[in-house]
Amino acid sequence: MPISKTPKDEPAPQDVATVEAPEPAPAVPDVVSDPAPAEPVPAGVEPGGAYEFTHFADCVYPHVPLTARAATPDAPATVFDWPFGPPADGRWTKTTRTPNQAADNAGPLTHEE
Repeated sequence: MPISKTPKDEPAPQDVATVEAPEPAPAVPDVVSDPAPAEPVPAGVEPGGAYEFTHFADCVYPHVPLTARAATPDAPATVFDWPFGPPADGRWTKTTRTPNQAADNAGPLTHEE
């Protein structure tokens, strides 16, 4: 009769569980260049109007196109007239201030704040 050379504390090949490697985390971009489009607005809410950029870092919205700038001691934050509401990325706050920036591909504003 043949003698098995497998030690008793080592599992037989059919008893070994297969361990799957965890999926790698998705890459996070350094700069957000294409924020999410505006979410649907509930009935009875007027979405358009002037919104102030309240995020701490500048960003570019390619679908407008618009370069939104954060407030600095030398310059105010971007105030833009979003006709259908701002992107739903939490970077804009409704304001009564006058818009101070047009879309990057539009002509200059005709008034000063």
